[in-house]
Amino acid sequence: MNVPTIYHGTPLSPRAALQAMAGRAFCVSFYRPDDIALAAQIGDGLMLDNGAFSFWMAARKAGGEACEAARNWRPYYDWAAHWLETPAAWVVVPDAIAMPSQINDGLLNEWPLGRERAAPVWHMDEPIARLGRLLGQGWNRVCLGWVHPDRNANKVGSVEYFRRMDEVAAMIGNNWPALHMLRGTAVARLYPFRIGRQHKFSTERVEV
Repeated sequence: MNVPTIYHGTPLSPRAALQAMAGRAFCVSFYRPDDIALAAQIGDGLMLDNGAFSFWMAARKAGGEACEAARNWRPYYDWAAHWLETPAAWVVVPDAIAMPSQINDGLLNEWPLGRERAAPVWHMDEPIARLGRLLGQGWNRVCLGWVHPDRNANKVGSVEYFRRMDEVAAMIGNNWPALHMLRGTAVARLYPFRIGRQHKFSTERVEV
């Protein structure tokens, strides 16, 4: 099994704590890009997160739903293009949470920065056939995103999560591709992932 690489979430405070982690890998969200310059300078890996989950959660807490289908992604494209010049950086392609697969496929079609250092998101409530299609399209890796309508099950590592992962494992077989489990620290060593991450600031992300 692959040895996990930990992506440390930012922003981190105090700044000295981030500086002390020089040589490690970092995840910087477009939602909170506070530490991007220092993370790019001192990190051994840099994950550029589109922030869709954080925007979505903020909208839910405010009593509404984030309309990701109508979001203007141009500022994110420009930000990602700049920081992709950092060695070992890769970027999460925009995704629309709790939206039909067709909308997410449309966001992939609009993506302007190529596939070599980019990763689309497969939401685990989408048809598993879509995951198979993404794995065959030449992306650098594919992210798995777990969101469940039941708040008690909306956690990576829940019973419902493991049931869905059983289906993923059956579809993939023995030859696992490069997969990134979003918010996946707790399950990093339970599957032959390459990459996993949590969507919480000041916590560890995992590349497995």
